Amino acid sequence: AFGTPVTGGNVSLYNQNPAGAIDPTPTVGMVGLVEKPEHITSQWFKDEGDAIFLLGQAVESDDPLLGLGGSALLQVEHGRKEGAPPPCDLAKEKTLHDALLGLIETGVVKSAHDCAEGGLAVALAEGAISELTARQTPRLTGAEIDLSEAECERLDALLYGEAHGRVIITTSEAEAGAALDRAKLLGVPSARIGTVTGSDTLDVKAGDNSLSWNLSDLHDVWWNTIARVMDKK
Repeated sequence: AFGTPVTGGNVSLYNQNPAGAIDPTPTVGMVGLVEKPEHITSQWFKDEGDAIFLLGQAVESDDPLLGLGGSALLQVEHGRKEGAPPPCDLAKEKTLHDALLGLIETGVVKSAHDCAEGGLAVALAEGAISELTARQTPRLTGAEIDLSEAECERLDALLYGEAHGRVIITTSEAEAGAALDRAKLLGVPSARIGTVTGSDTLDVKAGDNSLSWNLSDLHDVWWNTIARVMDKK
């Protein structure tokens, strides 16, 4: 569907450690071409006042598990590795990525990040904390998010469901209207969900729920967890 050159791959079915066998882990090696360096788009938020958009549906309504099957939330919070993963509609994916590339090539997209691993909340957090201004020195850039218009009755599915076909982008306030109109014209469900504030928190409103995370705490968990786990071995 994408015409992507696949250069190799591997499927680890039998590797194990002292705790037992690892999960089956397919790996696919691919090659892409960026024709102009200025089209390289990073995932972190850029400037205070930028508009934040979600391209794609917040929750895939035809998935009975609402994106939570096989999710990181189930494994980390509930110790469960089960459930069918979210379905993938290749035609919708192609439409989304063609639209995203088109927006990037017009120069209006300042950041872009998929929501596949950990869901919408994790993608937003990584947008706020993942830029490094120097080695191990983060630039923390907060945001205010409003998901009240999302059609989902379950907060956990809305924030941590891992449905495919979703990308968070930011644009300048001046380009926000044009970016939204172009995405919709190209057939991609799109909605403005927030604004980059430059504060030290990520604040999310979803219906009657208001959540806030301190960015220093989020970055500490995101950056240092592997080292802490290794130190325990």
